Amino acid sequence: PMAKKVSVKWSKKVFEVELGESLDEFKAQMFSLTMVPVERQKLLYRSRQLKKDDDLKKVKAGGKLMMMGTAEELKGPTKTYVFEEDLTSAQKAEILNEDVAGLNNLGNTCYMNSTVQCLRNIEPLKQAINRFSADPSAPKDMHSRMLTLMGDMFNKLDKASEPFTPMAFVNTFRTAFPQFAQRGKSGMFMQQDADECLQTFLQVAGSRLSPKYSLDPKSTENTIKQLFGFKIERTLTCMEGEEEAKKKEDNAHKLACFIDEKINFLVQGVEKSLDEVVELKSAKLGRNAQYKQSSRLKTLPKYMVVQFVRFFWKKELGKKCKMLRKVKFPVKLDVESFCEPTLRKAIGSRRMKDKAERDKELGLDSLKVDKKAKTSHGKGEDAGMEVEFDNGVAPADTTGYYQLFGVVTHKGRDADAGHYIGWVHQKGEEWSKYDDEKVSPCKEDEILALCGGGDWHTAYMCYYKRLDELPKEEKKTTKAK
Repeated sequence: PMAKKVSVKWSKKVFEVELGESLDEFKAQMFSLTMVPVERQKLLYRSRQLKKDDDLKKVKAGGKLMMMGTAEELKGPTKTYVFEEDLTSAQKAEILNEDVAGLNNLGNTCYMNSTVQCLRNIEPLKQAINRFSADPSAPKDMHSRMLTLMGDMFNKLDKASEPFTPMAFVNTFRTAFPQFAQRGKSGMFMQQDADECLQTFLQVAGSRLSPKYSLDPKSTENTIKQLFGFKIERTLTCMEGEEEAKKKEDNAHKLACFIDEKINFLVQGVEKSLDEVVELKSAKLGRNAQYKQSSRLKTLPKYMVVQFVRFFWKKELGKKCKMLRKVKFPVKLDVESFCEPTLRKAIGSRRMKDKAERDKELGLDSLKVDKKAKTSHGKGEDAGMEVEFDNGVAPADTTGYYQLFGVVTHKGRDADAGHYIGWVHQKGEEWSKYDDEKVSPCKEDEILALCGGGDWHTAYMCYYKRLDELPKEEKKTTKAK
């Protein structure tokens, strides 16, 4: 059924609104237009109150509705609480240290909710959005409003006493990007892709968060490039004739983990994605030719997102399908084998320096540290990726390791259906599971079990934070391979 256009009079204003089949959705729409909370709205049609979905059928297209209710005003606390029964759920949550900051689902928005919960744990991103929101000279267009509402949602979740309904944010997001407002045959909003959602968020934030809002205002890069951006060096070698290898530099802000029947670990999948065969026009041969494209990281971002490429188009079925293969991912990710030789040597030098310092602390400094050390990663193909480390190379300002802090999983076999959940690190081995409005504690072992291999929740996006210093004591280290 098509949505009907109706007009709603509230206070002295009249709004032209689309009326679907859900009263909750309609009230949510009115909230984003008027800021009158859903529970305070009283909707009247021909002097009768609309109380349930069925009542909407009586409203004719072009019908005139009236809404009563006062808009939300933020008031400061007026009372000092002492007794437990007088405490608000927020104060109880704070005293009991409960995490209640879930997000209500507004029509298949689990892909967005899980992504928001991971991004909410990136402190410099939140700070930049708050600075942008507080700047009176900042633009006021729809993308800016979406960003301000995102910051507001982060802040409300950080102080939440009950699950939050991100109505205004979702409505603005769907209006700005109609592909996320697609509806299925039943008229319900369709499931969307968590990676496409993340890329859209980052694109909007990158376009608005100029360097002046970031941690490093002297930088020439926008906040998103400062946090997620890195440089990749690509080398193209023609496989069909004598031709000089070409080099070019690209910017990226995520890594892909390719999956086939030989991939068992995230590191292998990323290495596979970095060495591809591509078809390009060869000037020398005057036709298309096969080139080996080898990509290596030149810089390391503060935050690294790795996407498991699990969804693929199946021609015979005419739909996107999902690869369920088990691919293990580490809590501590070593990215050294992904880097180009100069950076690898600098990381190796840094690790030797760190080891020498640790040995000194343990009183082992009398043992001579070799001037040169060799490193080789893994077995098979990449054993050839051997680099010699020399003390003469200045140590990198980072360790080459990343710590896992967020995972977005997908459950189900169909890309356009199923369910997304966000999992976020709290402290030590404690994690939180964000299943829309339901939040529950879980342990690191449960996170590592999200590696796939069946119909259970399977890692789709892994969020890592760069370790510039290694933690002093590591009770448990999880190897990448």
